[in-house]
Amino acid sequence: LNGRRPLSLKSALKIAKSLGLNSTETKHLVQLVHVEKAVSLGENDIELPTYQLSLDMFRIVSDWYCFAILNLAETEGFKWNYLTISKRLNITIVEARVAIDRLLRVGLLEKKNGKVHIVKDYVMANSGVPSEAIRNYHRQILQKALGALDFQQMEDRDITGISMAIDSKNIPSIKKDISEFHEQIAAKYARGKKNHVYHLESALFKLTEGDSDETR
Repeated sequence: LNGRRPLSLKSALKIAKSLGLNSTETKHLVQLVHVEKAVSLGENDIELPTYQLSLDMFRIVSDWYCFAILNLAETEGFKWNYLTISKRLNITIVEARVAIDRLLRVGLLEKKNGKVHIVKDYVMANSGVPSEAIRNYHRQILQKALGALDFQQMEDRDITGISMAIDSKNIPSIKKDISEFHEQIAAKYARGKKNHVYHLESALFKLTEGDSDETR
């Protein structure tokens, strides 16, 4: 607290556990510890901590192609060209231009010497508050999934699911497992050569109605 010594990784994990931080928040804290240590050692090649994207800011960039553009920028041969982006994502040139303007406005992109750059990785701030913007985003993604089901080859997609009877008290634990699974997939495969943008969407919802006691 007095700044006399840096926070250790062990202490950071203890703090995260005591504060009840979720996996994303814990990861963010650990990244801050690594950055502080790297700076103290004079290292320049530092992995910057992720950017907490608030709900208000998410509303501005809630169209599916805004985040797709950020991922597309990581593919080989990418150029910040409205026509190229519109063709790769099958959107209009106007949509590509508006999306980039919005990403610049919220700080996920910046212009330097007339060139556009991605400046921050991002995670959604976990407010737990239902939002129409978030619902609309997932509606758009699910519509894209329906299109993929009809028009994409099976080699380019995987749309599967499983129905199961569970205790609803386990839902928070299942949500945590799903979140960690997403992070593991991204960490394992979002490396090396990149030529296309994919989206992994998980949908967990009830198939039954009413309360189990009503059936007795």
